[in-house]
Amino acid sequence: MTHNEVTKSSGTGSHRVAVRRALLLGGLASGFLSAFVPAALADKLSCPPPQRLSENPAPAPANKKIGVTVAYLKVPFYANFKTGLEDGAKQFGFTYDLVDGNSGDIATELANLQNFIAQKKDLVLLTPSGDGIIPGIKLVNDAQIPLIEVNNKAGFGRSEANVLTYVGADDVEFGRLQGKLLDQAFGGKNAKVAYVMGIAGTSPQILRAKGWDEFRAKNPQYEEVARVNDDFDAAKALAVVQDLLSRFPKGQLDAIIMQGPEASAAVDFALRNGRDEIKFIVGDYPQDVRQLIHDGKIFGTVDQDPYPQAYNAMKMAWLHFNGKDADIRKPYFLPLPLITKENAEKTPAAWGC
Repeated sequence: MTHNEVTKSSGTGSHRVAVRRALLLGGLASGFLSAFVPAALADKLSCPPPQRLSENPAPAPANKKIGVTVAYLKVPFYANFKTGLEDGAKQFGFTYDLVDGNSGDIATELANLQNFIAQKKDLVLLTPSGDGIIPGIKLVNDAQIPLIEVNNKAGFGRSEANVLTYVGADDVEFGRLQGKLLDQAFGGKNAKVAYVMGIAGTSPQILRAKGWDEFRAKNPQYEEVARVNDDFDAAKALAVVQDLLSRFPKGQLDAIIMQGPEASAAVDFALRNGRDEIKFIVGDYPQDVRQLIHDGKIFGTVDQDPYPQAYNAMKMAWLHFNGKDADIRKPYFLPLPLITKENAEKTPAAWGC
Protein backbone atom coordinates (compact mmCIF):
# COMPACT_ATOMS: atom_id res chain seq x y z
CA MET A 1 0.00 0.00 0.00
CA THR A 2 1.60 3.42 0.32
CA HIS A 3 4.32 5.10 -1.60
CA ASN A 4 5.91 8.35 -2.74
CA GLU A 5 5.53 9.24 -6.40
CA VAL A 6 8.48 9.23 -8.75
CA THR A 7 8.74 12.46 -10.70
CA LYS A 8 10.85 13.07 -13.77
CA SER A 9 13.85 15.37 -13.69
CA SER A 10 14.65 17.41 -16.78
CA GLY A 11 17.47 19.50 -15.43
CA THR A 12 20.92 20.16 -16.82
CA GLY A 13 24.03 18.19 -16.02
CA SER A 14 25.00 20.61 -13.26
CA HIS A 15 21.59 20.18 -11.70
CA ARG A 16 22.02 16.41 -11.76
CA VAL A 17 25.36 16.73 -9.98
CA ALA A 18 23.69 18.82 -7.32
CA VAL A 19 20.95 16.28 -6.90
CA ARG A 20 23.45 13.44 -6.57
CA ARG A 21 25.33 15.38 -3.90
CA ALA A 22 22.12 16.05 -2.01
CA LEU A 23 21.16 12.38 -2.07
CA LEU A 24 24.49 11.32 -0.62
CA LEU A 25 23.83 13.73 2.21
CA GLY A 26 20.59 11.88 2.82
CA GLY A 27 18.29 14.75 1.95
CA LEU A 28 16.29 13.35 -0.93
CA ALA A 29 13.84 10.54 -1.56
CA SER A 30 12.72 8.56 -4.56
CA GLY A 31 11.02 11.51 -6.24
CA PHE A 32 14.38 12.30 -7.87
CA LEU A 33 15.22 8.77 -9.01
CA SER A 34 15.46 9.82 -12.65
CA ALA A 35 18.25 12.22 -11.75
CA PHE A 36 20.38 9.25 -10.74
CA VAL A 37 19.74 7.13 -13.84
CA PRO A 38 22.08 7.68 -16.80
CA ALA A 39 20.43 9.75 -19.52
CA ALA A 40 21.18 7.15 -22.16
CA LEU A 41 19.87 4.08 -20.35
CA ALA A 42 20.44 1.39 -22.93
CA ASP A 43 17.70 -0.95 -21.80
CA LYS A 44 14.93 1.28 -20.52
CA LEU A 45 11.67 -0.62 -20.47
CA SER A 46 8.63 0.70 -22.27
CA CYS A 47 5.70 1.57 -20.03
CA PRO A 48 2.53 -0.13 -21.28
CA PRO A 49 -0.58 0.67 -19.25
CA PRO A 50 -1.92 -2.09 -17.01
CA GLN A 51 -4.70 -4.26 -18.34
CA ARG A 52 -8.22 -3.08 -17.50
CA LEU A 53 -11.15 -5.33 -16.71
CA SER A 54 -14.44 -5.31 -18.58
CA GLU A 55 -17.76 -7.06 -17.99
CA ASN A 56 -21.31 -6.53 -19.16
CA PRO A 57 -23.41 -7.49 -16.14
CA ALA A 58 -27.15 -7.62 -16.38
CA PRO A 59 -29.13 -6.28 -14.78
CA ALA A 60 -27.17 -3.35 -13.39
CA PRO A 61 -28.55 -1.90 -10.13
CA ALA A 62 -30.51 1.31 -10.64
CA ASN A 63 -29.79 4.46 -8.62
CA LYS A 64 -27.47 2.83 -6.10
CA LYS A 65 -25.05 5.22 -4.43
CA ILE A 66 -21.81 4.04 -2.85
CA GLY A 67 -19.60 5.89 -0.38
CA VAL A 68 -15.88 5.10 -0.59
CA THR A 69 -13.41 6.17 2.09
CA VAL A 70 -9.70 5.33 1.79
CA ALA A 71 -7.43 5.89 4.79
CA TYR A 72 -4.34 6.84 2.78
CA LEU A 73 -5.77 8.08 -0.50
CA LYS A 74 -2.84 10.41 -1.26
CA VAL A 75 -0.44 7.46 -1.48
CA PRO A 76 0.50 6.79 -5.15
CA PHE A 77 -0.56 3.13 -4.81
CA TYR A 78 -4.17 4.33 -4.89
CA ALA A 79 -3.92 6.08 -8.27
CA ASN A 80 -4.82 2.90 -10.15
CA PHE A 81 -7.19 1.96 -7.34
CA LYS A 82 -9.22 5.02 -8.36
CA THR A 83 -9.28 3.76 -11.95
CA GLY A 84 -10.62 0.42 -10.72
CA LEU A 85 -13.38 2.20 -8.81
CA GLU A 86 -14.30 4.23 -11.88
CA ASP A 87 -14.38 1.25 -14.24
CA GLY A 88 -16.30 -0.87 -11.76
CA ALA A 89 -18.88 1.82 -11.06
CA LYS A 90 -19.53 2.37 -14.76
CA GLN A 91 -19.83 -1.30 -15.63
CA PHE A 92 -21.91 -2.34 -12.63
CA GLY A 93 -24.22 0.68 -12.66
CA PHE A 94 -23.23 2.70 -9.58
CA THR A 95 -22.53 6.29 -8.67
CA TYR A 96 -20.00 6.83 -5.90
CA ASP A 97 -18.34 9.45 -3.72
CA LEU A 98 -14.65 8.95 -2.92
CA VAL A 99 -13.17 10.67 0.16
CA ASP A 100 -9.78 10.64 1.87
CA GLY A 101 -9.13 9.37 5.39
CA ASN A 102 -6.46 12.04 5.96
CA SER A 103 -3.49 9.68 6.27
CA GLY A 104 -5.30 7.30 8.58
CA ASP A 105 -6.73 9.88 10.97
CA ILE A 106 -9.46 8.02 12.89
CA ALA A 107 -11.54 11.15 13.47
CA THR A 108 -11.61 11.84 9.73
CA GLU A 109 -12.44 8.24 8.88
CA LEU A 110 -15.26 8.25 11.42
CA ALA A 111 -16.62 11.53 10.07
CA ASN A 112 -16.56 10.08 6.55
CA LEU A 113 -18.67 7.12 7.65
CA GLN A 114 -21.08 9.35 9.57
CA ASN A 115 -21.50 11.51 6.47
CA PHE A 116 -22.27 8.45 4.36
CA ILE A 117 -24.95 7.47 6.86
CA ALA A 118 -26.46 10.96 6.79
CA GLN A 119 -26.39 10.93 2.98
CA LYS A 120 -28.21 7.57 3.02
CA LYS A 121 -25.65 5.77 0.88
CA ASP A 122 -26.73 2.33 -0.27
CA LEU A 123 -23.35 0.70 0.46
CA VAL A 124 -19.94 1.66 1.85
CA LEU A 125 -16.53 0.60 0.57
CA LEU A 126 -13.96 1.11 3.33
CA THR A 127 -10.18 1.00 3.23
CA PRO A 128 -9.50 1.37 6.96
CA SER A 129 -6.34 2.44 8.74
CA GLY A 130 -6.80 -0.14 11.48
CA ASP A 131 -8.94 -1.43 14.32
CA GLY A 132 -9.66 2.07 15.60
CA ILE A 133 -12.41 2.49 12.99
CA ILE A 134 -14.47 -0.48 14.23
CA PRO A 135 -16.86 1.82 16.19
CA GLY A 136 -17.53 3.58 12.88
CA ILE A 137 -18.25 0.25 11.19
CA LYS A 138 -20.76 -0.47 13.95
CA LEU A 139 -22.51 2.83 13.19
CA VAL A 140 -22.81 1.80 9.55
CA ASN A 141 -24.16 -1.59 10.69
CA ASP A 142 -26.72 0.15 12.93
CA ALA A 143 -27.87 2.19 9.93
CA GLN A 144 -28.36 -1.12 8.06
CA ILE A 145 -25.99 -0.10 5.28
CA PRO A 146 -23.87 -2.98 3.90
CA LEU A 147 -20.11 -2.47 4.09
CA ILE A 148 -17.22 -4.04 2.19
CA GLU A 149 -13.57 -3.63 3.19
CA VAL A 150 -11.04 -3.19 0.40
CA ASN A 151 -7.22 -3.45 0.50
CA ASN A 152 -7.03 -3.18 4.33
CA LYS A 153 -8.98 -5.08 6.97
CA ALA A 154 -10.38 -4.02 10.34
CA GLY A 155 -13.83 -5.48 10.94
CA PHE A 156 -13.93 -8.42 8.54
CA GLY A 157 -14.08 -11.74 10.37
CA ARG A 158 -14.71 -10.15 13.76
CA SER A 159 -17.81 -10.87 15.80
CA GLU A 160 -18.37 -7.26 16.86
CA ALA A 161 -18.68 -5.92 13.31
CA ASN A 162 -20.64 -6.96 10.22
CA VAL A 163 -18.54 -6.68 7.08
CA LEU A 164 -19.95 -8.25 3.92
CA THR A 165 -16.54 -9.28 2.61
CA TYR A 166 -12.92 -8.22 2.26
CA VAL A 167 -11.43 -7.70 -1.22
CA GLY A 168 -7.66 -7.49 -1.49
CA ALA A 169 -4.42 -9.30 -0.80
CA ASP A 170 -3.89 -12.21 1.55
CA ASP A 171 -1.25 -10.33 3.51
CA VAL A 172 -0.10 -13.35 5.51
CA GLU A 173 0.66 -15.03 2.19
CA PHE A 174 2.33 -11.79 1.06
CA GLY A 175 4.80 -12.17 3.94
CA ARG A 176 5.44 -15.81 3.10
CA LEU A 177 6.02 -14.91 -0.55
CA GLN A 178 8.65 -12.32 0.39
CA GLY A 179 10.36 -15.18 2.20
CA LYS A 180 10.08 -17.29 -0.95
CA LEU A 181 11.83 -14.53 -2.92
CA LEU A 182 14.57 -14.45 -0.31
CA ASP A 183 15.00 -18.19 -0.67
CA GLN A 184 15.23 -17.82 -4.44
CA ALA A 185 17.89 -15.15 -3.97
CA PHE A 186 20.10 -17.19 -1.62
CA GLY A 187 19.21 -20.76 -2.49
CA GLY A 188 18.98 -21.91 1.11
CA LYS A 189 22.40 -20.54 2.09
CA ASN A 190 22.80 -18.54 5.29
CA ALA A 191 21.93 -14.85 5.01
CA LYS A 192 21.53 -11.91 7.40
CA VAL A 193 18.37 -9.92 6.71
CA ALA A 194 16.96 -6.53 7.74
CA TYR A 195 13.16 -6.44 7.74
CA VAL A 196 11.71 -2.98 7.01
CA MET A 197 8.05 -2.68 7.94
CA GLY A 198 5.49 -0.12 6.74
CA ILE A 199 3.00 1.59 9.04
CA ALA A 200 2.85 -0.07 12.44
CA GLY A 201 -0.58 -1.27 13.53
CA THR A 202 -2.14 -1.48 10.05
CA SER A 203 -3.59 -4.81 8.98
CA PRO A 204 -1.23 -5.27 5.99
CA GLN A 205 1.84 -4.79 8.16
CA ILE A 206 0.64 -6.97 11.04
CA LEU A 207 -0.33 -9.80 8.70
CA ARG A 208 2.71 -9.59 6.44
CA ALA A 209 4.99 -9.76 9.47
CA LYS A 210 3.06 -12.84 10.58
CA GLY A 211 3.67 -14.54 7.23
CA TRP A 212 7.33 -13.52 7.27
CA ASP A 213 7.77 -14.86 10.80
CA GLU A 214 6.18 -18.16 9.74
CA PHE A 215 8.67 -18.40 6.90
CA ARG A 216 11.64 -17.64 9.17
CA ALA A 217 10.53 -20.24 11.71
CA LYS A 218 10.82 -22.86 8.98
CA ASN A 219 14.04 -21.41 7.53
CA PRO A 220 16.38 -20.51 10.41
CA GLN A 221 19.31 -20.05 8.03
CA TYR A 222 17.90 -16.60 7.33
CA GLU A 223 18.77 -14.51 10.37
CA GLU A 224 16.82 -11.32 10.97
CA VAL A 225 19.37 -8.81 12.33
CA ALA A 226 17.10 -5.73 12.41
CA ARG A 227 13.40 -4.88 12.26
CA VAL A 228 12.50 -1.22 11.65
CA ASN A 229 9.71 0.90 10.14
CA ASP A 230 9.68 3.30 7.19
CA ASP A 231 5.92 4.05 7.22
CA PHE A 232 5.74 3.25 3.48
CA ASP A 233 7.52 6.58 2.91
CA ALA A 234 10.41 7.00 0.46
CA ALA A 235 12.31 9.62 2.48
CA LYS A 236 12.10 7.47 5.61
CA ALA A 237 13.08 4.39 3.60
CA LEU A 238 16.22 6.17 2.45
CA ALA A 239 17.08 7.19 6.02
CA VAL A 240 16.41 3.66 7.28
CA VAL A 241 18.70 2.09 4.67
CA GLN A 242 21.43 4.66 5.32
CA ASP A 243 21.28 3.72 9.00
CA LEU A 244 21.28 -0.02 8.28
CA LEU A 245 24.32 0.22 6.03
CA SER A 246 26.11 2.23 8.70
CA ARG A 247 25.24 -0.26 11.46
CA PHE A 248 25.99 -3.34 9.39
CA PRO A 249 29.16 -3.10 7.26
CA LYS A 250 29.95 -5.58 4.52
CA GLY A 251 29.70 -9.15 5.69
CA GLN A 252 27.09 -8.35 8.36
CA LEU A 253 24.06 -7.74 6.13
CA ASP A 254 23.03 -9.59 2.98
CA ALA A 255 19.46 -8.54 2.23
CA ILE A 256 16.88 -5.86 2.97
CA ILE A 257 13.18 -6.73 2.72
CA MET A 258 10.78 -3.79 2.43
CA GLN A 259 6.99 -4.01 2.53
CA GLY A 260 6.28 -1.34 -0.08
CA PRO A 261 7.93 -0.12 -3.29
CA GLU A 262 9.42 3.04 -1.76
CA ALA A 263 12.96 1.77 -2.30
CA SER A 264 14.29 3.60 -5.36
CA ALA A 265 16.46 6.22 -3.67
CA ALA A 266 17.53 3.74 -0.99
CA VAL A 267 18.68 1.22 -3.61
CA ASP A 268 20.53 3.94 -5.48
CA PHE A 269 22.25 5.05 -2.27
CA ALA A 270 23.38 1.50 -1.50
CA LEU A 271 24.83 0.99 -4.98
CA ARG A 272 26.59 4.36 -5.01
CA ASN A 273 28.20 3.51 -1.71
CA GLY A 274 29.62 0.20 -2.84
CA ARG A 275 27.01 -2.03 -1.21
CA ASP A 276 26.06 -4.01 -4.29
CA GLU A 277 26.14 -7.21 -2.22
CA ILE A 278 22.79 -6.24 -0.64
CA LYS A 279 19.80 -7.94 -2.26
CA PHE A 280 16.65 -5.83 -2.06
CA ILE A 281 13.22 -7.44 -1.96
CA VAL A 282 10.19 -5.14 -1.96
CA GLY A 283 6.41 -5.18 -2.14
CA ASP A 284 4.13 -3.94 -4.93
CA TYR A 285 5.00 -3.24 -8.54
CA PRO A 286 5.05 0.31 -9.91
CA GLN A 287 7.04 1.16 -13.04
CA ASP A 288 10.19 2.34 -11.25
CA VAL A 289 10.40 -0.96 -9.33
CA ARG A 290 9.84 -2.86 -12.60
CA GLN A 291 12.80 -1.06 -14.18
CA LEU A 292 15.05 -1.66 -11.17
CA ILE A 293 14.18 -5.36 -11.13
CA HIS A 294 14.91 -5.60 -14.85
CA ASP A 295 18.26 -3.83 -14.26
CA GLY A 296 19.17 -6.28 -11.49
CA LYS A 297 19.15 -3.61 -8.77
CA ILE A 298 16.14 -5.06 -6.93
CA PHE A 299 15.91 -8.85 -6.75
CA GLY A 300 12.13 -9.09 -6.81
CA THR A 301 8.73 -8.04 -5.52
CA VAL A 302 5.29 -9.36 -4.64
CA ASP A 303 2.85 -7.76 -7.09
CA GLN A 304 -0.25 -6.49 -5.31
CA ASP A 305 -2.30 -4.76 -8.01
CA PRO A 306 -4.66 -2.04 -6.69
CA TYR A 307 -6.86 -1.89 -9.80
CA PRO A 308 -8.63 -5.28 -9.54
CA GLN A 309 -9.12 -4.79 -5.81
CA ALA A 310 -11.28 -1.72 -6.39
CA TYR A 311 -12.95 -3.14 -9.49
CA ASN A 312 -13.91 -6.38 -7.78
CA ALA A 313 -15.19 -4.55 -4.72
CA MET A 314 -17.69 -2.90 -7.06
CA LYS A 315 -18.48 -6.32 -8.50
CA MET A 316 -19.16 -7.75 -5.02
CA ALA A 317 -21.51 -4.80 -4.38
CA TRP A 318 -23.32 -5.63 -7.65
CA LEU A 319 -23.72 -9.24 -6.56
CA HIS A 320 -25.18 -8.09 -3.24
CA PHE A 321 -27.73 -5.77 -4.81
CA ASN A 322 -28.80 -8.50 -7.22
CA GLY A 323 -29.49 -11.00 -4.45
CA LYS A 324 -26.38 -13.06 -5.19
CA ASP A 325 -24.74 -12.99 -1.75
CA ALA A 326 -24.04 -16.71 -2.05
CA ASP A 327 -21.66 -15.87 -4.93
CA ILE A 328 -19.68 -13.33 -2.92
CA ARG A 329 -16.26 -14.67 -1.94
CA LYS A 330 -15.55 -14.21 1.75
CA PRO A 331 -12.76 -13.16 1.71
CA TYR A 332 -11.96 -12.37 -1.92
CA PHE A 333 -8.18 -12.78 -2.13
CA LEU A 334 -6.58 -11.66 -5.39
CA PRO A 335 -3.45 -13.19 -6.97
CA LEU A 336 0.01 -12.14 -5.72
CA PRO A 337 2.43 -12.98 -8.55
CA LEU A 338 6.17 -12.83 -7.92
CA ILE A 339 8.18 -10.56 -10.19
CA THR A 340 11.91 -11.06 -10.76
CA LYS A 341 14.32 -10.28 -13.57
CA GLU A 342 13.03 -13.34 -15.41
CA ASN A 343 9.54 -11.94 -15.98
CA ALA A 344 9.69 -8.17 -15.33
CA GLU A 345 10.05 -7.23 -19.00
CA LYS A 346 6.93 -9.12 -20.06
CA THR A 347 4.85 -8.10 -17.02
CA PRO A 348 3.41 -4.55 -17.15
CA ALA A 349 3.67 -2.48 -14.00
CA ALA A 350 0.60 -2.27 -11.80
CA TRP A 351 0.82 1.52 -11.87
CA GLY A 352 3.17 4.39 -12.68
CA CYS A 353 2.84 4.54 -16.48
